[in-house]
Amino acid sequence: MNTATTADTWSEDEVSAYLNSPLLDNGRPMSGTEGMTIQQVEDDVLRGGRFRIFRWNFSLVVMSFQRSSGIHYIRAGHGPGAHALPWTLLSMMVGWWGIPWGIVFTIQTIYTNCMGGKDVTPELLSAVVGPQRASGIMAQAQKPRADVLLWVLRIFILLIPLSIFALIASAEHSSR
Repeated sequence: MNTATTADTWSEDEVSAYLNSPLLDNGRPMSGTEGMTIQQVEDDVLRGGRFRIFRWNFSLVVMSFQRSSGIHYIRAGHGPGAHALPWTLLSMMVGWWGIPWGIVFTIQTIYTNCMGGKDVTPELLSAVVGPQRASGIMAQAQKPRADVLLWVLRIFILLIPLSIFALIASAEHSSR
């Protein structure tokens, strides 16, 4: 049932029953929203919870593919680092090997994931509770914060080119 088009014709009891139902994806609770109702998800979004997608890519010499994870709900007070890390590491291992797009896609993937993934909360909420209610929620919502694991991932990613530069400089210095 499309709530965006039918919400104007619902009774107060029907709206209440809908908001007290779980957020389902193909008949199962959406990843990260297990045990929560739509109303509880709305309340959690106000405190900083977000729906996110993480990128990953892989390459085979002349072919490169960029894909997205499923939508993950990251509750308020929890950071996206634990979700970003495996997709980023996968891309770092199998993403570089395509010329030229493997390198480009891998850099895009690393950047997106290190920024906490792609936030799809406004679009998803709009589809679930309607655009007007979703925009009201998003206008009042707190901004989420990066967790320690996401900062560790960012630092690790920044240390890679610095380490390579140091190795090259060290090799040049020792060859003189």
